[in-house]
Amino acid sequence: MAERPNLEIPGELRNFAESSIEQARKALDNLIGAAHRAIDETEHRVDTAQGGVRDLSRKAIGFAEANVSASFDFAARLAKARTLDEWVKLHSDFAVEQTRRFSEQAKAIGAGGAALAKGTEVPRATAKAGRAKV
Repeated sequence: MAERPNLEIPGELRNFAESSIEQARKALDNLIGAAHRAIDETEHRVDTAQGGVRDLSRKAIGFAEANVSASFDFAARLAKARTLDEWVKLHSDFAVEQTRRFSEQAKAIGAGGAALAKGTEVPRATAKAGRAKV
């Protein structure tokens, strides 16, 4: 019977293979860790954007509510006017106040939209911009 040749794998080659496997494992772990961090960051940005849209929507609804309330208050004051001069004064005052209110509301909505575009928190509305004077 013939002797089998010695087919032992050299130690250097085994060490190289083990080292390569370990490096590949570490590289894969780093890649998976980076993927998890990217997902976490994306989720954070989406949550921030959703919160910003929600805040901006609530702000717009609050502005609409304030404007409708101001209009009803104005109509009630007009109904109580006794003279044409009083009616004209009420109308003029209301027009000035509405212009101021709309300007503040437009600035607040614009700032909120800009914040959303930048991915930052939507600023809160001022009480003046959201509420009608009675």
